[in-house]
Amino acid sequence: MVVIRESENELLSILGETYKNKLFDYANIIGYSIEEDSNEIRIEFNPDRPDLFSFFALKENMKIYYDNNFRIKGILGQSDIKLIPDNNVLKVRPYVLAFVASGGKIGKNVSHIIEYQERLHEIIGKSRKKVAIGIHDLNKIKPNFKYTIIDSNKIKFTTYDGFTGTAEEIIKNHEKGTEFSGLLPDKSKVPLILDSENDVMSMPPIINGIKSKITEDTERFFFDITGTDYNAVRNAFFLLAYEMSYLGYRIYSCDSGMGTKKMQELHNFDFREIKIKSKDIKNVMGFIPEDPIILLRKMGYRCEISSDGYKINVPGNRIDVMGPADIVEDIAKSYGYDNIKETKLKTCGIGNPYAENENLDLIREIMTSINYQEIKTFVINSKSFYESFGYHGGVYVQNPKSLDFSVVRDRLLPGIMDFLVINKRRKLPFKIFEIGEVIDNTFQHTHLCTVYVNTTASYSDIFQVINYLNKRVNNYKLTVKQYSTGEIIPGRGGQVFINNEYVGLIGELNPDIITRFGLSVPVSFFEIDIGKMLSL
Repeated sequence: MVVIRESENELLSILGETYKNKLFDYANIIGYSIEEDSNEIRIEFNPDRPDLFSFFALKENMKIYYDNNFRIKGILGQSDIKLIPDNNVLKVRPYVLAFVASGGKIGKNVSHIIEYQERLHEIIGKSRKKVAIGIHDLNKIKPNFKYTIIDSNKIKFTTYDGFTGTAEEIIKNHEKGTEFSGLLPDKSKVPLILDSENDVMSMPPIINGIKSKITEDTERFFFDITGTDYNAVRNAFFLLAYEMSYLGYRIYSCDSGMGTKKMQELHNFDFREIKIKSKDIKNVMGFIPEDPIILLRKMGYRCEISSDGYKINVPGNRIDVMGPADIVEDIAKSYGYDNIKETKLKTCGIGNPYAENENLDLIREIMTSINYQEIKTFVINSKSFYESFGYHGGVYVQNPKSLDFSVVRDRLLPGIMDFLVINKRRKLPFKIFEIGEVIDNTFQHTHLCTVYVNTTASYSDIFQVINYLNKRVNNYKLTVKQYSTGEIIPGRGGQVFINNEYVGLIGELNPDIITRFGLSVPVSFFEIDIGKMLSL
């Protein structure tokens, strides 16, 4: 969730009395929550509307919705200023965009722009990995600008907060250097943006220089947006550009060496075209509102009737809009969910359980009938947990929210062992099982893992369980072939075959693994692909 906050008095100066009073009503339309705490107002957004993550943006969108102050054109002009990258720096941070914002003195809103920059660093930039933003006072620097890469021990400059040193010293000793230098593949060479006098404007993604530092007196801004993901760079570009336009600034894109075609694509992204058909609206809402065009314009779109529906132009900062479904959702919001009348379902029926679920319920009944208790463990666990098990399988999650949940399981046994650790002070024996989904070689399977823990737990104990289960389910030929694996005691288990089809493993768990988990009693187990067994 994203939270923006402001004092009561400051919010009144931004929104005015009229729009401040409409905040709660607009929340019902857009879907955000408001909290008032003493003299502060907090608004909490879902992450799907980054174009609204400021009170200035909220005001502009409320003006469109309530006052029909419809958008009629894009915000981008074209500047003569260039930001020229060289080929070497593009190997490190390959994407760069830039624009100029020109208007009056920024005044006290300078702190808002810096705060908004940091918000985008987190939301869009993923802590600057994908995107880093530099903001400069254009009147203090001389264009054109150069985006290059230089040896970190050969360039010296003063940071925006007064630290003077080589780039190498800044990386080692400055707070921002130690925090973000890990984003550089090679700390001996750093990306730099220089003006025409070779003064350092910024060292992305780490820090800005002092020469171009913005203040309350800044009237003309130069924004550089560099990164490793073009879509993220483009999204940050438009969110910033629109935010500055809300503050009354004129926006001019700069040539950043991306080529004519790429620049044209950038301009075309602002008020890009998406077509929807009338049936798209009816399929979702159940009816077609009286005037969808007005409803769409109230949500900030340009819209006109086409031969088979509507042609919609989407503002560049609506980076959440990907297709017709998003457009129809905004029609429903603009119409008002509370205004949609309840209707009876035209069709109804009686549901039936899936055969697979019925079969799994049968397995549960069989297992509980022999006094085994079902448990549920996490589908996702930490990499370090699996490594402590001496096991390196599973599917790794890219950019996990937490390292504690970074590997999707491809087996059930490791999670059950974690359960045993948590409950190791409980009275023996443990007779437990789990039926759950695993991912193996990108395919999803349903496994059954059964574990018996006792001072006398042996292979024969657990074999009796799987043998009984097989007889109750389908009574096929069950065989176990010895198999050498580090988790099973040699000669005390192996591979399970049903009707000559491999379905899993069975055996006594290796004492090394048991002691690694802090346990001291024997563990016997089997884990099989129960979905495969049921399909034989």
